[in-house]
Formats: sequence, structure tokens, C-alpha cells
Amino acid sequence: MRRTEIIKAVFTLVLPAMLLLGCSRKSAKDTNADGLEAITSVKELGLVEYRVRKIVKADDEGEWYKIGDRKILFSCTAYLKAGVDMSSFTVDDIVMDRSNGKVSITVPHASLLTINIPSSEVRLEYDQVTLLRSSFSAQERNLILRQGEKSIRDSVPSLGILEKAEENARLFFEALFSKMGFTTVEVIFK
Repeated sequence: MRRTEIIKAVFTLVLPAMLLLGCSRKSAKDTNADGLEAITSVKELGLVEYRVRKIVKADDEGEWYKIGDRKILFSCTAYLKAGVDMSSFTVDDIVMDRSNGKVSITVPHASLLTINIPSSEVRLEYDQVTLLRSSFSAQERNLILRQGEKSIRDSVPSLGILEKAEENARLFFEALFSKMGFTTVEVIFK
């Protein structure tokens, strides 16, 4: 069998069988238990991703014993993922009042979960070294790019990414608990 025929066989035979077996009816109690188990098993909840373009530059003017200067300029793209770190979250952080249809969930404030600057998206834009100076070494270039990453991390509060992640967390938990039958969902960030 060719590869395309195998893929067609999977989609026509195996996938429908999995869907039929996976669509068994569950009671509301089972659904609630599955939902709570799913919440407590998640270590981090990534809720928003931003793409940030950054220009990183360095100007190394020579000291008194060095004649000339060196300049370098990079452009890079950073991918920031923010969300809620759920590693310390337990079932005790959920307070349910089933008789009134209310639930209160306490989760940590949103934080920056990852920052990724792929090397394929780092470009050297400008590099100038005078005649009597040596070029930037690979170690110096990496240090300059790390300073750029630190600058991006420092700018996270002003980007609004954490506020957006908390807003998305609130919407996520409201939808999840509404599906479990709760009419009032309160999300508290600690």
C-alpha cells in the first residue's frame, strides 16, 4: 500500500470507529469528575501568544588603549507565550455550591510561560568594525542577543499580554464550568 492509501484507510475506518466508541454517554457527575481531573492534571495553561519584533544593537567604542569602535545591529522575532502556571493548583482551589449553581476557582496570576527566539529569525542587519579592532566574537554576539531577550522580558508588563492571558483564563473557566452545569462562575487570581 502506498502512503496515501494508508492515510485514507485510517480516515475511513479507524477514525469513525474511534469517534463512535469515544462518544458514549456520560452522566453529569462523570463529566464533572473528568473536568476537575483535567484541570488538576494540567501543569500550565497557555492562553495567549504574541509575536514581537525587536532590534538589538551594540556600540562598543574603544577604551583609551583601543583605537576605533565596533557597532552591530540585529533584528529578531520573539514568540511570547503567557498563561497560568497550574503546577501548584489543587482541587481545594475550587469551591462548588451545586445547590445554587455557583463555583469559585482560585488560580495564580498570569505569567510569561515561554519566550522563544528562533535562530532562523535572527538576522544580522549591520556590522561595522574599524580597521584596528577585531570583529564581534560568537560569544559577544550571543551576549548581545541575551540582552535583547532580557529587554523583551522587561517590556512584558507594558505589552498587555498578562492582562489578555487573565481575561482568556476567565473565559476558559467560565465556559468549562458552564458546560458542567454551573450558572455562576467566579474566577479569582491570587
